[in-house]
Amino acid sequence: AMSSLPDAPAIPPRGVLLHVGVHKTGTTAIQAALADARPQLKAAGVSYPGKLQAQHRAALAVLQRPWGWNTRGGAVLDRSHFDSLAKRTARSSGRVVISSEFFCEADEPTAAEVVRDLGGDRVHVVVTLRNLGRLLPSSWQQYLKYGLTTPYERWLRNVFDNPGQSTMTPTFWKRHDHAAVLTRWSEAVGPQNLTVLVLEGVDRSAMFRSFAQLLDVPEEVLVSRMDLTSNRSMTAAEAELLVRLNKKVKKELQWDEYVRFVRRGVALGMVEGREPAADEPRLHTPDWALDAAAEQGARFVEVISSLGITVLGDVDALAVRVESTPPVAPEAVGMLPVDAGVQAVMTVIDAARENPTSRDLAGQLWRRTRAQGREKLRRGGTPAS
Repeated sequence: AMSSLPDAPAIPPRGVLLHVGVHKTGTTAIQAALADARPQLKAAGVSYPGKLQAQHRAALAVLQRPWGWNTRGGAVLDRSHFDSLAKRTARSSGRVVISSEFFCEADEPTAAEVVRDLGGDRVHVVVTLRNLGRLLPSSWQQYLKYGLTTPYERWLRNVFDNPGQSTMTPTFWKRHDHAAVLTRWSEAVGPQNLTVLVLEGVDRSAMFRSFAQLLDVPEEVLVSRMDLTSNRSMTAAEAELLVRLNKKVKKELQWDEYVRFVRRGVALGMVEGREPAADEPRLHTPDWALDAAAEQGARFVEVISSLGITVLGDVDALAVRVESTPPVAPEAVGMLPVDAGVQAVMTVIDAARENPTSRDLAGQLWRRTRAQGREKLRRGGTPAS
């Protein structure tokens, strides 16, 4: 039966709650709730800094890791994104909550630096965890939205052939060696200042309730906002569309175009724009990969139990070998429902028509192409399309 997590004690009145992920554990949903609840949080003396949904830019800036494709339009964010978050946090008189799953990728020195710059003793880290076997399909799909062109099984081989390293998606184990993530953050912040929420066998509202308790705000403030985003997984056919589309367009596009048309367009459009029918096949994770994931999970449990950190929820659930959905017949993978295709095409048309100035990064791109277009017109050429 689904249940709730044990109550979480509130962090101190000037505490900083730093949520470092990990990826694919409902992070988007809690961030959407925190962002939407900013006025209520503020009234309760809690600050969720900035105006965006999460503090990803600060995290990527401190990691100094490029966002996007290194060679075609990816960029390393300026360190000032993190520094201004640190300044804002230092100025706050009440509690502060910060969330970005990219923080979980920090190495030991960077984690230590993040804790120091966000207030040292003020900082309390919270980590949300799910069973690794359950995370595999959504993790692969996350990489598809980054341009990955490798089919699911081949990617799984790459991830598990040499646990700890992946040549295709080097960040996978940085995120999902949960034992290593917790060890790094426990060392950075002290085991007494680290809380883990194990989100297995609990209802969807459990995480929202725990965050509210940690921040000492009424549970309703976050629980009532738990359905603001739909971050559902793709069906097998939707994912196949993305794999094939990536193969076709990846070499032609710049990162900002890819984000606009494929990542935000096709991927988001299909997922947010429709609810798949119950009989549409979901991704199948093969038995050997689920065995390998359970083996890693058992190792995670051992390490986590030895760290002396606070674990809310059933830590042993991380070592359970999960069941997968049934295998998908090869012909079914190529059967995308027409309404999914329509939804994808509509979103791309929207992306092409929309004046993207309202979208933070796309604004500069639009002005640049328009200026180039005017330049060409003056020279008698054709405007940039």
